[in-house]
Amino acid sequence: MSLNLPVLRGHVVREDGEVLPSGQSPRRFFLAWLGWVALGEFAGFLTPTAAEALTISLRLGELSGAALVVVAGAGEGAVLGAVQGWRLSRELPNLNRRRFVVLTAAAGMLAWALGMLPVVTAAAWADWPTAAVLAAAVVLGFALLTTIGAGQWLELRRHAARTWLWILATAGAWLVGLGAFFAIAPPLWNEGQPLVVVLAIGALGAAAMAVSMAAVTGWAALHLLRRPAGPRTRA
Repeated sequence: MSLNLPVLRGHVVREDGEVLPSGQSPRRFFLAWLGWVALGEFAGFLTPTAAEALTISLRLGELSGAALVVVAGAGEGAVLGAVQGWRLSRELPNLNRRRFVVLTAAAGMLAWALGMLPVVTAAAWADWPTAAVLAAAVVLGFALLTTIGAGQWLELRRHAARTWLWILATAGAWLVGLGAFFAIAPPLWNEGQPLVVVLAIGALGAAAMAVSMAAVTGWAALHLLRRPAGPRTRA
């Protein structure tokens, strides 16, 4: 399959589009991204999962538990950012990987904060009209889905053109990934199941989320690399 990526690292891709400047074929880049990013997200997701388990076992209050999960979201973001930054830096050598990780970790915290907001404020909006609840859900959902991509955009915009598309692509990736998780895990969970079964179902849902998210962002990363920007100084 020809992807015809143009100029990266000062080299020109072969006209048949089979080889990237790093020496990888687009297919190999995508498969490596798929495997590593899926693994990174699956591993990272264990951090907020462990925080949630700790909240339950310690019987923490709603606000304390939510705060713990939000902080743990930085761990998930850091692992995801480290893996994605590593793969992107093979084609964007000036990418500031440390900054990319920090931005992704901060965005991960914000995403979990937005996700926990309806839980800790349930009493405040319980009596809202249905239309207002739906409108708030749409705004909150859009903000949550775009958080990771927006954080990463702050670094990526220095190295490629039209990187605002990365924000939309990652939003779509998380929509697909979360959809996969909720399509698998909640229908299979039932009251009275042994803990090992509950954890296995959660792991299955998390794996589906990680793989589907990685597939969409891998496709987006290849398209992002079609539009390299001119050399810029790293901040």
